[in-house]
Amino acid sequence: MSTVFLHVGQCGNQTGHAFWKTVIKDHTVLDSHSFVDHKGIQRSIHVDSEPKVIWSLTRSLKVREKNVCAGKRGRGSNWALGYKGVQSAGDDHLTDDAMECLRKEVERCDHYMGVVLMHSLSGGTGSGLGSRLSEMIRDEYPMNYLMSCAIAPCVSGESPLQHYNSLLTLSHLHRFSDGVILMQNDEILRKLQKRNEKSVSFNAMNQSIANNLCGVFLPTESLTPSSGCSTGMEPWDMVRTLCPVPSLKFIHVLQNARRSVANLVVGRGDSAQSFLAAMKRGVEDKIKSSYNCVTWNPMPVDYWSARRNTLGPRDSSSVTIAANYSSVVDYLETVLERSKVMFEAGAYLHWYQRYSIYQETFEAAFDTLSSIIAEYKAALS
Repeated sequence: MSTVFLHVGQCGNQTGHAFWKTVIKDHTVLDSHSFVDHKGIQRSIHVDSEPKVIWSLTRSLKVREKNVCAGKRGRGSNWALGYKGVQSAGDDHLTDDAMECLRKEVERCDHYMGVVLMHSLSGGTGSGLGSRLSEMIRDEYPMNYLMSCAIAPCVSGESPLQHYNSLLTLSHLHRFSDGVILMQNDEILRKLQKRNEKSVSFNAMNQSIANNLCGVFLPTESLTPSSGCSTGMEPWDMVRTLCPVPSLKFIHVLQNARRSVANLVVGRGDSAQSFLAAMKRGVEDKIKSSYNCVTWNPMPVDYWSARRNTLGPRDSSSVTIAANYSSVVDYLETVLERSKVMFEAGAYLHWYQRYSIYQETFEAAFDTLSSIIAEYKAALS
């Protein structure tokens, strides 16, 4: 069973570079051919509106050259431009090229399961083109999984359009994705600063994101059949575990939750195979208590184990916890409130209107985020 990874924009490709550098250290991945083909070539597609960064990153990875799609000019941190494309400059084929690469990669799979989309919420390419591709993938492959790994910008501000971009992207992802792993730069930065008082580099932040994703994506003995060969079902079993309700599909693997709908605990480096027994002896109850699980979910905690840990030094161990949690509401409310203030003042709207994104698109996105917030509050009350 195979998964295709689609990296969009500078952030999606930089995160993807760190992700694949970690993935290829896991021999189980190479043996199972779930993330790579029988020649060890990544089942990945890399898309960016500018060529420089994407080509420099993919040269050190085992990527098919034809799976690298680069445009000629950026998207100006504008969701509308990323979504609609650059018609006059001849870059309008970027979306079609990405979908054609995906079609060919899907045909190479023995048993195609779905796409993991990595991108940012704020950049024009990651947000706009990422939204457009999620829409097209859902239309083209309606029976397969689609998961988004979305990187949220610092709330203090990376771009004057970031709240609009995040609003429109989150609305699209909620409509078309089966699950959304939401990672916030502010949270990542705080955690890294606690470990090291020196300045935190972008590479360190990307590696932190990659380690958390690998913590839940890499093969585990818990989901490996008796044949001993992994089927690569970890990403999709996580969606089934953590997104039991279609309207509640945001997943976090970094911070503790104030209240959670569902949780997944993955222990790696479990050479003695004691992790599952420890969970049953009381660790599971502690997690239920600390994550304040909802009462209506009869099985709010699932747990997997893997004998090897490729996320740290040899013979080390790690625990990754992914949760569908209540504190996502804080971020969604921030995006909603700040976007509404700008929208009511008419700020920057002409930047979107010039690419045929008008008032009704924003109003629909406001309604979607308001609905998500209401659904979470109702489910967690």
